[in-house]
Amino acid sequence: MKLKTWHLFLVIIILFGCSFYVVNLHFDKFYRLNGINNDNRVLIEKYLSDDEQEYLIDNQISIDLFIDYIEYDDFQLVNYQYYNLLKETHRYSTITDILETGNSLATRLDYLYRQQAFDQAKVLVHNVLEEAFLNTDNFNFDYIDIYTSMKSLYQENDYSFVQDSEKYILILQEMGYDDLNQISQIMEMLTRAYNQQTLADLMATTLPAGVQMVFAPYELDTLVNQQNYIGKYEPRELLLVQDIPRVSYTMYLQKDAYNALLKLYTDLSKEYKGFLLRSAYQSPQTLDEKEVGYNEMQLGLTIEVTQSELAYQEFENTLMSKWLKEHAYEYGFILRYPQRKASITNHAYDAHIYRYVGKSLAKSLHDSNLTLEEYQLQNEGE
Repeated sequence: MKLKTWHLFLVIIILFGCSFYVVNLHFDKFYRLNGINNDNRVLIEKYLSDDEQEYLIDNQISIDLFIDYIEYDDFQLVNYQYYNLLKETHRYSTITDILETGNSLATRLDYLYRQQAFDQAKVLVHNVLEEAFLNTDNFNFDYIDIYTSMKSLYQENDYSFVQDSEKYILILQEMGYDDLNQISQIMEMLTRAYNQQTLADLMATTLPAGVQMVFAPYELDTLVNQQNYIGKYEPRELLLVQDIPRVSYTMYLQKDAYNALLKLYTDLSKEYKGFLLRSAYQSPQTLDEKEVGYNEMQLGLTIEVTQSELAYQEFENTLMSKWLKEHAYEYGFILRYPQRKASITNHAYDAHIYRYVGKSLAKSLHDSNLTLEEYQLQNEGE
């Protein structure tokens, strides 16, 4: 009996369905994944849940991006990008640390930023701030640059710089600095100049009216007086003075000032004998309490000189003093308190005190007959 056409069609459909079922039983759902092989296929089926396997296939994640972590208990496939971000820093000694930190970052950032979570993670890791973020409650991404400057003053695993940063920002805002970019620049200067304790002391000081805080005391043109305060600032590149006659063996100057003075002394000594260094850098610990922060000798750039075997007050009339007035600028020094300038410097004329400001500025001040105070006023007006 001949089969009717529709019977034949039904048989074909059934046979096709059976064939499709059999083929699917043997179908490798991972075959399109980049890097798949028999070994890691076994690992995937053993360690990834059905949902994770589906996530893997849907997102076509390359095997080599996560296979190193798959056998660890804390591994979560959805966080593989965080793990690799941390691994690339070479700052984590074990995979366990990478997984723990990566999972914590992913959880907290996803809660706070959703789609932008991983971008924020990259910002944190790039600035080595991921641990600070995870270990503090008041972390503010707007302050990233400030945190980066501040953390250099603190010991590893001390995240109090986050809280201190917020405190210092408020202080600067109370001083009238409202622009965050400007505050970031100020904090960069402060953290370059001060250590953790001296910065804390500086920011805790209530200054009298008319007195301003010096943010960058390391600059060669820094002005320090009763109107410009540097707290307990101590220069970082102090050198022991050697090969120059001095009243005390342990005298220090900033590196550039010392090298310039050594050259000046060498050339001066070819014509005059008896050059004597009476005073150089003075630390906050050696100053009277009322002088700390207001004394220029803290900078390590100012010197007091005289001529040996001569009464101190007679120095200003010597040929050596005349030579210094005429040539000191060639070495980067200026006569700090010149004649007929006391009303400007608030300091009587003194032929003994010279200040290193660098050759360029020294020549400019020498040629224009300006004091450092006048130079600063001129710059403020520009």
